[in-house]
Amino acid sequence: MTFAEMPYRRPDLGAVLDRYDELTLKFSSAVSAAEQAELIERHEKLSADFQTLSTIAYIRNSINTADPFYEKEMAFFDESAPVFEERVQRFYRAVTASRFREELEKKTGSLFFKNLEIALRSFSPAVVELKKKENALVTEYEKLLASARIDFDGKVLNLSELQKYQISPDRATRRGAWEKAAGFFGENAKRLDEIYDELVRNRTEQAKKLGYESYVPLGYDRLGRNCYGPADVKKFRDQVARDFVPFAAKIKAGQAKRLGLGALRLYDDGCLFPDGNPAPKGGREELVARAKEMYREMDPVAGEFFVFMLKNDLFDLESKKGKAGGGYCTDLPEYRAPFIFSNFNGTAGDVEVLTHEAGHALASYLAFRNIPLQELRTPTMDAAETH
Repeated sequence: MTFAEMPYRRPDLGAVLDRYDELTLKFSSAVSAAEQAELIERHEKLSADFQTLSTIAYIRNSINTADPFYEKEMAFFDESAPVFEERVQRFYRAVTASRFREELEKKTGSLFFKNLEIALRSFSPAVVELKKKENALVTEYEKLLASARIDFDGKVLNLSELQKYQISPDRATRRGAWEKAAGFFGENAKRLDEIYDELVRNRTEQAKKLGYESYVPLGYDRLGRNCYGPADVKKFRDQVARDFVPFAAKIKAGQAKRLGLGALRLYDDGCLFPDGNPAPKGGREELVARAKEMYREMDPVAGEFFVFMLKNDLFDLESKKGKAGGGYCTDLPEYRAPFIFSNFNGTAGDVEVLTHEAGHALASYLAFRNIPLQELRTPTMDAAETH
């Protein structure tokens, strides 16, 4: 089924919550591990349905942030997702308290329970209203950035389309493009600063209500970091400062020399060579065709994956007016399918989408087919981005 054909309906939140209450009650009164395992599977199906509808709305809103229908649907999920999460947490609490836990762990693995315990301490009914507000602020931020209409080079560009000019081999062009981008952010600085300030206050209040010292450890838990903490990351930061920054400075000095500049300015940083950066040859169709060939030659499973993505039209790649910026890979659990969102702009980033984001998509495609429990499918953002 192609992405365009995937049906969307607003979920009946009341009915979903009632079903979770029923699941939780049955789980607590279950008389065997087998019965509880079956209820976990029913939770997986119920959760997958809600998350799939939420993700369809999110993707379609990202593709056109001005679409009034999906704007309303995103407002619904911004409000409903924390309420849904609260019911899922009740079920998780019953699961972690299971008198058959040892037997269940033989089926799920111990990491399943560890991840549930992290999820439980990073959420409670006390933060539902704050989560709703946080979601709304994030949605507003994305829509504000997508609203950019920048006059440059005789065209009206969004922020993604402007990036090609920001790395131009012509210094005056790239400086002008950076100044235009800065102009957009300057014009919207008041609201952007307000959103940032509101998010910091909101997330700090959430952390305090949940018993954390600050948002930092809460942020670690919400990222699913189950084997290291802030002290470990400080060591890593110190290593970067000690070992990598001097190396990076040498590379930047070489870049300045290549460009014939005494020193790099902000608007020089992205330009690597005096005759311009490497850029893809051809548009979407040619790049996707080359990617298909590459994945097929790489590995039969990788080739099968990319054909699946093409057959089901699980991409939205071209930059266009009203589209949210950046790129991402997300999942549609009901269809056991990933989806890749991007903004092609004629730079090397177009190729990176078909490697980097497709790497996430391949991991997701394999996880759907090999890992039955959704709580175990993601390696966390850290592990995914590191590789």
